[in-house]
Amino acid sequence: MLDEGRHALTAGERVIDLSAREYALIAYLIRNRGIALTRQQLLDEVWGAEPDVYSNVVDLYVHYLRKKFEEAGYNDLIQTVRGIGYRLAENAKTEKPNTEKR
Repeated sequence: MLDEGRHALTAGERVIDLSAREYALIAYLIRNRGIALTRQQLLDEVWGAEPDVYSNVVDLYVHYLRKKFEEAGYNDLIQTVRGIGYRLAENAKTEKPNTEKR
C-alpha cells in the first residue's frame, strides 16, 4: 500500500522509503497495474515537460525500485515488456521465500 504522507510503500510491517520520483513512478504503475506502459508514457507522467530528460532515466529509476523491492523481499513486481517498456505484475510474489531447512 502506498503511504502518500511518508512517500513510502508499506506492506504489513515492511516500509520501503521512496524518493519523490520513485514514489510517482510506482504510483503510476499501480494505477495501471498489469498494463504495459512505454518509456515515453512513464516519462510524460512522472517527469512531465522537464528539459534534458532522456528515456534511460526511466530504466534507471526502475532499477532503483527493483533493488529496493528485492532488498525487502519483493521480487518480480516490475516486469520488463520487451520492445515496449514496463508493467507492474498483477500477481507478484510479495513474500520472502522460505529458506529455513526442515
